Amino acid sequence: MINDNEKNVGILFLSILNSKYNIEECIKRSKLTAEEISHLISIPKFQKYFKKETKNELLLSCETNWIGDELAETIRISESEKKILHENIEEKIIPHISEYWKENGEVKRDFEIRSLPEWIVSEFVFLSGFAMWFREKENDNETDLSGLLSKATGENVKASANIEFDQDRLQLVNSIPTQILQKIMNINPAGKIAYRSLDMAIMKGMADGNSDIAEKMKMDTISNSKPWWKFW
Repeated sequence: MINDNEKNVGILFLSILNSKYNIEECIKRSKLTAEEISHLISIPKFQKYFKKETKNELLLSCETNWIGDELAETIRISESEKKILHENIEEKIIPHISEYWKENGEVKRDFEIRSLPEWIVSEFVFLSGFAMWFREKENDNETDLSGLLSKATGENVKASANIEFDQDRLQLVNSIPTQILQKIMNINPAGKIAYRSLDMAIMKGMADGNSDIAEKMKMDTISNSKPWWKFW
């Protein structure tokens, strides 16, 4: 269960993503009270989320180093791999959240169901699943579907295509080396679900557009006594 402090940390973090703000502006943007904000930034376990600067007044901004640490705690990677992960996150995470977590002009998430770290880790896991799918099938600027079609039909098939997909969203993970990306994808089932959803979407499109492929998929499923997608 997400407690009030964890909810408020998420709200405050997303409300001050792109700049440094004084307490008055933090109140305005987050709709939290001065007391709530002061309480949050004084709790030791939440201090990793925010940078504090004190000149004429206290300024708050978002800290992102903790995200790489959060991911690295879950997967086994070397110090050099961890450095690559940190560099990627520092460069891309705030622009990504600002763009893709926006709803009706406001960057937001439901912190009743997940904490801030859970939301961010899930974003990396889910996108890693999509990115791994494309990496495995990239071939001369096309997507090689030969293996997928062969497994689905039980025949040796050669096929490729240009797949329409929001590749810009994958920029968050595109510069992460494959060996790290694969580990992130496997942190929880969301990565495999994302990966397999592309398989399912492609094969549904193929079957809908080609009755011969649809029949071969059906016959292969019957002869093997299990659906083609049950191979992981």
